[in-house]
Amino acid sequence: MAKVIAVFGATGQQGGSVVRALLASSGYKVRALTRNSKSNKAEELEKQGCEVFQADVDDKQSVIKALSGAYGSFAVTNFWDHMDKAREIQQGKNIVEAAKEVGLKHLVYSGLDNVKAAIGKECPHFDAKAEVEEYIQHQKVPFTSVRMSAYCENFITNSAPRKMPDGRYALSVPMGDVAMDVICIKQIGECVHQILNDPGSYLGKIIGLSSDKVTTEQMAASFSKYAAPKVVYDAKITLEDFAKQGFPGADDMAAMFEFYQRGNPDRNIELTRKLNPKLPTFDEWVCDNKEALNNALQ
Repeated sequence: MAKVIAVFGATGQQGGSVVRALLASSGYKVRALTRNSKSNKAEELEKQGCEVFQADVDDKQSVIKALSGAYGSFAVTNFWDHMDKAREIQQGKNIVEAAKEVGLKHLVYSGLDNVKAAIGKECPHFDAKAEVEEYIQHQKVPFTSVRMSAYCENFITNSAPRKMPDGRYALSVPMGDVAMDVICIKQIGECVHQILNDPGSYLGKIIGLSSDKVTTEQMAASFSKYAAPKVVYDAKITLEDFAKQGFPGADDMAAMFEFYQRGNPDRNIELTRKLNPKLPTFDEWVCDNKEALNNALQ
């Protein structure tokens, strides 16, 4: 009998990737959890074979209902929906407590590092997930935590290079000469699938997912190669100037990049590729997404 896996954020980037990977396998039934079960995306998931449940992570009773009868779950919360650290922590705790109450056998949680502990600076969108990670362990819920790297997709969307007066495009990623871990978020689902397939190896583990490690200069070179004759260059923006840009969350993001530079994030490319050998390097990913890149460079 197929095991039921409840996937939070099923219409989002991480959850959507997990849904696709599980639907492509034969051993699982997907319960897609979403805030709006009547949305177009939710209805599409139902057509693909998912059992669609409406679940509100702010309401623990709603989460208990959504997890009842499931073998396992992939859980992700989204700080950027509300930018409230305390709220995200409570959402995570609601999921953990619900998982414990229903007797879930395997909770795969999308966690992150404790930046405040590592470098002494607040980074709410990391630190909230780190606190929930610790709470899971204290509650003794059977878990695996997966810590994502920077999404490749971000660098042709919200962090895309910007056109400058000289016609070139500036990539403003404040990493200096330090290489940063990245991953194609659309393909992390297979990693979660394999973790669920092998609880004996992965229960109780914290796994840092990464498919490549690149400097800002290397990223710019890949962009220039596949967007020619357009030219992308490393703007060499400092952490201080990045934080002063004034967009919501700029300080938070600057603290994240500082952690990436000197906090020694624990990401494991070898293990990630064992879980999903098809994950592309950054250069391969750019090549595969040339059309989207060129659309972003307007």
